[in-house]
Amino acid sequence: MIQKITNSQNGFLILRPMQPEDTDILSHIYLDTRVANFFWLESPALSDFSADSSGELVQVAVIDGEIVGFASLSTWDSFLHLLFVKDNFQKKGIGAALLKWARQTAKKPLELKVVTYNTRARHFYEREGFKNIAHSNTNNPANVTYRDDRNSQKI
Repeated sequence: MIQKITNSQNGFLILRPMQPEDTDILSHIYLDTRVANFFWLESPALSDFSADSSGELVQVAVIDGEIVGFASLSTWDSFLHLLFVKDNFQKKGIGAALLKWARQTAKKPLELKVVTYNTRARHFYEREGFKNIAHSNTNNPANVTYRDDRNSQKI
């Protein structure tokens, strides 16, 4: 289903399911964002998007015909695996719109993990109502698991 959201600061935001022809653009967003912001990654590759989102439901954010972000949801366990927005489109409500889609789509309380170093993402999810339910220092890099209390009625 395509959703048109008018409250984006950049015009009309459209959320729609990923199409096969989106793979190249989404792969570049995933790679470029991680190269710019995830210093802990040793050798990210363009092929990572397809591998990391395989078997998941991917929703795409589009403004004025340009793909500006995406979210990837594992529906069987309501796990938000990926949520990425191009750097120059961040802090404009796009991540929140993708998160709303994930909340509406999830069948159980939404969960996700964030690398401890990724403080921008951690603040975003905490601001959006997610609660820290676990912290793992044994993973490399360490990460935090969050659960969405706002959709806990789905248990």
